[in-house]
Amino acid sequence: MIYLNVPFAQKDQAKSLGARWDPIARKWYIPEELQEQQSQFTQWLTDQTASYAAPSAKTEQPIQERPQQNGFFEQAAYSAHQQSDSLVDQATEVQKGQTLSQFLNRIQQVIWQNFAGGHWIVAEVGSINERRGHQYLELNETDASGRSIANARAVIWKSQAPYVLQKFQQETQMQLCAGQKLLMLCEVQFHSQYGLSLVIQEIDSSFSLGELEQKVRDIRQKLVSEGVYGNNKKLALSTDFFRIAVVAPPNAAGLGDFQADADKLSRCKLCHFDYFYSSFQGEHVEKEFARAFKEFQQCHQNQNYDALVIIRGGGAKLDLHQLNEYSLAKQITEMPIPVLTGIGHERDTTILDEVAHSRFDTPSKVIHFIWQQIQSQAMNAQQNWLRIQRVSQQEIIRLERQSEALWQQVKQQSQYTLNHWKQVTLVPFTRIEQLAQNQITQEKHMLSWLIQQVRQNGEQQIERQKQRLFTLEKEINQQAYSRVRSSKQQMQDWMAMILNAGPKVQIERGFAVVSDQEGRTVVSKQQALEQDKLAIQFKDGNISVTVDKNQN
Repeated sequence: MIYLNVPFAQKDQAKSLGARWDPIARKWYIPEELQEQQSQFTQWLTDQTASYAAPSAKTEQPIQERPQQNGFFEQAAYSAHQQSDSLVDQATEVQKGQTLSQFLNRIQQVIWQNFAGGHWIVAEVGSINERRGHQYLELNETDASGRSIANARAVIWKSQAPYVLQKFQQETQMQLCAGQKLLMLCEVQFHSQYGLSLVIQEIDSSFSLGELEQKVRDIRQKLVSEGVYGNNKKLALSTDFFRIAVVAPPNAAGLGDFQADADKLSRCKLCHFDYFYSSFQGEHVEKEFARAFKEFQQCHQNQNYDALVIIRGGGAKLDLHQLNEYSLAKQITEMPIPVLTGIGHERDTTILDEVAHSRFDTPSKVIHFIWQQIQSQAMNAQQNWLRIQRVSQQEIIRLERQSEALWQQVKQQSQYTLNHWKQVTLVPFTRIEQLAQNQITQEKHMLSWLIQQVRQNGEQQIERQKQRLFTLEKEINQQAYSRVRSSKQQMQDWMAMILNAGPKVQIERGFAVVSDQEGRTVVSKQQALEQDKLAIQFKDGNISVTVDKNQN
């Protein structure tokens, strides 16, 4: 079988000439019936296109022996240098006037010649996007300081995506996502329009699992070297719980299982729970955890918690790999109270479980432990209460008997004392009684005399006041009659004066009354100048005059 190196842009041309596609080798080839006419496929033939067989994944070398391809352009340049003689000859022939597409096609031929077949590449996934069933990835490599030293585009074609992704997910129990470091079997493609890209044929899941385990070991070693790895385990765990803080992903099934029992404790007012939410997978795990821890610290300063619980329901092991972060583990080692974790199932362990005070398999087991602690304390309290009741009852009976004996003693002593003082106070009391009776009799006589004196003095005073009132009444009547006569005379004088001040009287005295044509009295010059004619009334008749308005 003769395979061809057909660029993607020329596949339709090759297909029209009769070339066929081999899905296993992922190459175009010349069918047997057209091999005698291979001259028409010359532009896609190379020295190495004889009978090419596709590499099989089963015959690949072990992972530890697979070479890492770092820097594809450097490899291409090195391979091109190995064939410098032939390339120089070609460049001499076409060094003038060649088009960009021709030049890029020559680069494409060099890449195909030197990088034919699959290559195992180690790189980190910067981003991944799906378009029309194809998976497009951005791959990158960084140095120890985090500086990017290599980048490339990669793609998993729609036809291969279900096989590659499902296999990776089944073996790792994790979906392909950004931030993962992968070992990939890639085929190099170079397109004159789209540039260099890698076509991913397979992903080695065992490499990803090893990388995650190594990351956990590095974090553990760093915490140990800092002397904080076991800090939280040294804290004393409370024997009873009253306030607990919980960090969990919102709406998670594990949180629901936890709350089912926690709410019962809350309703019985046995323990109070505050919930702080954070995602446990994805790109924002560290950021959301940091925010949840900050909110917890603020609440803890206002009112202390007894423990911090971190829970998440079960799932794929590698779904939890984003919890294996140094910053999260470091914050747990610095927590002021014990941390209890219930992340995943029994087989799932994260660095957070290692540095926490106590680790439980599931959220249900965490709340079950809390429930047992509270129940145990409640039972102890109940037993102590019963013991207190029993001892108290015994003490009450003893004190009642003692009190009864003392009461009888007090009664006897009181009766004796009472009789003694009765005898002692009998003679003084009789004398005091006689003196008091005599004093009362004297005071009664004195009171009667005083009442008589007050009555006599009161009658005399009343008589004097009656005489005085009679005199005042007579004077008031005389003055009232005098005032009335004086007021009548004054009113008569005022009425006469008013009658003499009328207009007719004034006219009889020689005065005149000026009025306008409507009969209204005119009393000022300004009013007169506003009229054309005026009427003047004398005692012997009226005259009409014309107003000269030119006068000032």
